[in-house]
Amino acid sequence: MKNNYCLVILIFLLLVANLKSNGQDKNRRTDQPWQLDVAAGLHTFYAPIKDLKPERPELLTSVGWGKPLGHKQLFAVTLHLGYARNNYQGDAMYLQLLGQYTPVIANKVEAGIGLGFGYRFAFYGNTPQKWNGQEWVKGSPFKGMYQVPVQLSVGYRSLKLDHYVVRPYLAYQLQALLGYNPDVSPLPVSAGLLGLKIQNTK
Repeated sequence: MKNNYCLVILIFLLLVANLKSNGQDKNRRTDQPWQLDVAAGLHTFYAPIKDLKPERPELLTSVGWGKPLGHKQLFAVTLHLGYARNNYQGDAMYLQLLGQYTPVIANKVEAGIGLGFGYRFAFYGNTPQKWNGQEWVKGSPFKGMYQVPVQLSVGYRSLKLDHYVVRPYLAYQLQALLGYNPDVSPLPVSAGLLGLKIQNTK
């Protein structure tokens, strides 16, 4: 299981390094610097629909590397690496690409709506067993699946600290897990997040 965690993190770091090297000019800084997006909150297998009750909320953390687009930065594309804790169903890690439309209201309030696509590694809470037709044998320690995130957010644009620009925000993200459970597909995961978007403008 540790090897699977390391593989996901390595893929994320390689992608970020590639994006950073391709997106920066060696002689001058672009007018729209790349931004770090860090967030933490709680998640549960739940959506606000009839007869689907939430489980006990668990910790969710996320770190992303993204690029604001346009002179007014009304759009952004961010690659996220996330870790979701779950004591009963097993922990999970995911990589997802999220595109966002982020208009500014009253000069300071940044609204946001986003849609994306990603891949999730769900690790089982105990050693899984599978039937091979004759006997029960040890199964895979994780299950891979696609996920489709939809995010709504509101934040403050922005705080200036020396040559850093910081944008705090609150977000609700609904992740639709495709193929997690044959009886409920897509399986919804709801998350409430508190995050910071950080840009180095130097």
